[in-house]
Amino acid sequence: MRNLLTCFLSLIFLGSCVKPPQAKVVHGEKILIINADDLGMNDETNKAIIESYRAGIVTSTSAFVTFIDPIQTLKRIHNEYPNLPIGLHLNLSEGKPVLPASEISSLVDKDGNFYSPDKIISKLADMKIEEVRKELNAQVKLFLSSGVPLDHINCHHHITALFTPFHIVMREISLQYKVPMRNPVPYSIYQKMNVNSGGGSSFAGKKMITYGILHPFKSIPMMKKVGPTAFIEQEKIDKEAGVGMPDWFIDAFFENATVNDLNSIIHQLPEGISELMCHPVRLGEGKVLSNPDVRKNLEACHVKLGNFDSVRK
Repeated sequence: MRNLLTCFLSLIFLGSCVKPPQAKVVHGEKILIINADDLGMNDETNKAIIESYRAGIVTSTSAFVTFIDPIQTLKRIHNEYPNLPIGLHLNLSEGKPVLPASEISSLVDKDGNFYSPDKIISKLADMKIEEVRKELNAQVKLFLSSGVPLDHINCHHHITALFTPFHIVMREISLQYKVPMRNPVPYSIYQKMNVNSGGGSSFAGKKMITYGILHPFKSIPMMKKVGPTAFIEQEKIDKEAGVGMPDWFIDAFFENATVNDLNSIIHQLPEGISELMCHPVRLGEGKVLSNPDVRKNLEACHVKLGNFDSVRK
């Protein structure tokens, strides 16, 4: 029974027969946004991201506003590196919220902290969409209070994409503030990219699979809201509404911190505008992103580096 559930849930969450859509670009063109998540988490993370921008191939970053001194951090980094585009890394799954816990009680535990990734999966169905909307909009307003231009938005652990009922809030924010956002469909669901070290599925996605295996009766009602079909439906609605986003969200660099693996990803990039998520502070990713062989490979593969201006244009 467990093996059967594993196969069934893997099919639902990771997708085995899903065909990727056609990218709307000039035939053969490949543009790559390399976005570093987690700016503002701590000094070590900030330093790694800046170094990967200055000496490497990172082209943009997305920042938390839920950790210590977010406004001062944003202002300082923007003043020092005014050409580094900074987006907002919306957060529902780590640390404390911007709003008082009493205003968003369904989103936090008894200590007023967001539920961690290993616990949030079991709480998603009980988290109120209005409270999600209040908290995420409060994070946007806090970011904007810094005066730093808001370049784009995405969500920590991809929670608002993996649990599609929350994705409407991302769409609302993108349209209201006229900023691009991360494509909600992880490219790994198409199973078109093979990387030697594995990876290619998010931590939160793996937790969803595990939760489904351990709690099949609770997870079955959620399945229509979390599978590849649901992701692709949200992407379709986003595009019809006029949301700006890259054609592809490349999640294969997650847990693949070697030069060979990154070069393999570059070789297999689909046509169109891709965003590759990275975390320079983690598992040697920073050294890989700054390796000169990677830049040479980008040139050899005729891949152009870009940022979210590529989406706006």
